[in-house]
Formats: sequence, C-alpha cells, structure tokens
Amino acid sequence: MENKNVRSSFLTFLTALIPGVGYMYLGLVKKGIQILMLFLLIEPVFHILGIGFLSAIVKIPIWFYTFFDTFTLANKIDRGDPVPDMDFIFNKYMKDGSQVALDREKLGKNFSLIIAIGLIAVGGIAILHNFSQGSPLFNIIRSYISTYFIPVLFVLGGIYLLFKNKA
Repeated sequence: MENKNVRSSFLTFLTALIPGVGYMYLGLVKKGIQILMLFLLIEPVFHILGIGFLSAIVKIPIWFYTFFDTFTLANKIDRGDPVPDMDFIFNKYMKDGSQVALDREKLGKNFSLIIAIGLIAVGGIAILHNFSQGSPLFNIIRSYISTYFIPVLFVLGGIYLLFKNKA
C-alpha cells in the first residue's frame, strides 16, 4: 500500500533553502520558528553591537546545518522514526547520540542572568548609539568595544568551552 503522506522532494529542497522553514514544512514548527528567528536576528543584533562583519560568519554555518539537517530529518520521518518537535536552543545531546530536552528549571538563574545581561547590553548600546550619534567619545568607546571587547569574549568563551568539555 502506498503512503499518502509522501512529501515532495522538490518542496523539501525549496523550503530547506530558508533556515527554519524546512523544519516547519516537516511539521517541526517549534524548532523551525526558533531557527528562523535566530537566523533573522543575527544580522541586526550584530550591527547594533558594531560587529556586523561577523554576521555572515555566524549565519553561513547555521544555513548549512539547517539545510542538510532538514533532509536528514525528512529521511527519518519517511522511515517512520520518531522525530519530536523539540526546542532547537534548549536541546542536549547525550553521549550515545540521543537527544533530550533540557529542563529549563535546571538551567537555573545562571542562564537567566546571561540573557538579562545580554539584553541590557544590547539595549544600552542601542540607546547610547541613538543619543550619541556622532559624538567623538562614543565613537572611541564603540571602536574599543568592537575591536577588543567582543573578540576577547569570543576567545574566553572558546577557552571556557574547551576546558568545560575536558572536565
């Protein structure tokens, strides 16, 4: 007997070209919306922070990942394997490769604190930019932040992740 829920390979390809839309086409709406919003917000947030040149460096791997992952998940769904519509951001991969959702309560205050600091920083920079457009002092501070502060944060974040995974 033929499966009547066969998906069009061409439509899967077309929707996979836009990060998140391919997931939504497969019925993974929660994951698709999260990735689409993340992908669309990267460039404006990076431009506000003065690191707009990095947006493509971040967006390209996300695009490749979602493009090929859409086909992987489509094949799993076609085989009849269960593919839950889990959060993209709050997923955790176990050592055996299985995927489980992280309990948001277990993330605790640290995660909320990081999000809060990030929102305050982005909002503060945007306010300062709007009020101080053209101010020499603001341009100097912004130059130092984009030149040194953000790259140092990336280096420290990478070092932290390296040592965290070895522990």
